[in-house]
Amino acid sequence: MIQVEAIYARQSIEKKESLSIEQQIDRCKLRATNPDIAEVYFESKSGKSTLNRDEFNRMMEGVRSGRISKIIVYRLDRISRSLADFAKMWDEIKFYGVQFISCTEDFDTTTPMG
Repeated sequence: MIQVEAIYARQSIEKKESLSIEQQIDRCKLRATNPDIAEVYFESKSGKSTLNRDEFNRMMEGVRSGRISKIIVYRLDRISRSLADFAKMWDEIKFYGVQFISCTEDFDTTTPMG
């Protein structure tokens, strides 16, 4: 199975003035090894929980199936504003050996310093 990088972008339904989904994707592509084949997941949903986010859950299915090797986000809060949700996702992607990059925070598991 070919592994790919995933880009996840979310724009809050409550803050329309935030960075657009397209701008987030563009910035994430700068960190992708091969941006032309990266799988892009995006949605306009609240960041309160990951439970009712179809694209996030579809991406996580890709993690579980072994198809996704790395997740790239513009900012950590694009995944969730809930620390518990982020910690759950973090534990799961570590279990599957998936790397994680946040473009705006110094959070990059692909390097020893990250």
